[in-house]
Amino acid sequence: MKIEWLIAFYLFISVMMIAFNFGYLAYEKLHAKRFDARTKRLAELLGDEIERNAAFPTEEHKRTLERAMRRMAGMESFDLTMGHLLEQDPAKSERYLHGIATVFDHLTYHFAKKDDLHRAYFAYIVKRWYRERPAGNTVEQALLRYVREGSFYARQNALEALSQVGSARALAEAIATLERDGEFHSPKLITEAALAFAGEATELEAELKERVGRFSPHTVAALVNYLRMAGLGDPDVILALMRDEREDLEVRLACIRYFMRRHWPAAEADLLKLASDNDPARWEYRAIAATALSNYPGMEAVEALKGCLSSPSWFVRNNAAKTLYDYGLALDDLADVMNGPDAYARDMLAYHWELKRVEEEERKRKEALPV
Repeated sequence: MKIEWLIAFYLFISVMMIAFNFGYLAYEKLHAKRFDARTKRLAELLGDEIERNAAFPTEEHKRTLERAMRRMAGMESFDLTMGHLLEQDPAKSERYLHGIATVFDHLTYHFAKKDDLHRAYFAYIVKRWYRERPAGNTVEQALLRYVREGSFYARQNALEALSQVGSARALAEAIATLERDGEFHSPKLITEAALAFAGEATELEAELKERVGRFSPHTVAALVNYLRMAGLGDPDVILALMRDEREDLEVRLACIRYFMRRHWPAAEADLLKLASDNDPARWEYRAIAATALSNYPGMEAVEALKGCLSSPSWFVRNNAAKTLYDYGLALDDLADVMNGPDAYARDMLAYHWELKRVEEEERKRKEALPV
């Protein structure tokens, strides 16, 4: 075969691929445009239907609404319509949402057979517009199933929905369920879901405590962060966890941060010990302890932080200098360091004091500007 034929064949294939790509892009654009138009049209029809039934939703209206919401366009239309109604008349929208709560119960059976995209969006709609409190068993169990079986988006949307409409037991069970099959779920998202819980925080704390043995280290760390931010937890239990050398690094660091927020005299000696640890392999403990000591001012803490200024780790030195500044000390109070032989320690102190001076001047300059 001549080389010219091979080149011609290659050019033909390339042109066909380009034509296919352009054709597919045009199809996607047309499809999206049609979907938007259908959603807008359905939203107008649904808006009129909801307006007529806002005061007292009839059974016929509920069936109509249920049929509409079985499709993605219907759910999006419902979301848009309720958003407008909430802005115009919050009281009416709340009455209406309470009246159609059973529609969500019926839809859970329909979406149980759908793909993750539909289930994820349905979980979002439940989080935003479902008003039954506590949530009906049907809805709660469906959301738990999405957490167990769904993709990341279905899991996360279901977790957020449970934090808004579910019971403390259901949310704690959902968090425990995330541990299945070694599936990783961001600890930050777990902490945020727990903090967003709409029920009694003490009930959630009790439910989580019952299941603590089922949690992986990264989930335990996320929940310690939750207790810290929510002002909950037994400090003695957290302290025992922090002291356990067998415990995971992230868990112990979360415990140190817990005592940074919550002053606990019994933890001071442990924080001083961690801040004074010269082992380079344990620099994370030293860095976080140096920050946590901001809640435990005193001569022992000052001496420990001065030692941190000579650490090989920049993070340890930085955190120690910031805490010393937060104590309200002046550079004259740290003359032994500023006149000492450690250039790194001197530079870190000078950097923080200069940084704060510049920030203060900038703040004053902004305050002096005319409004």
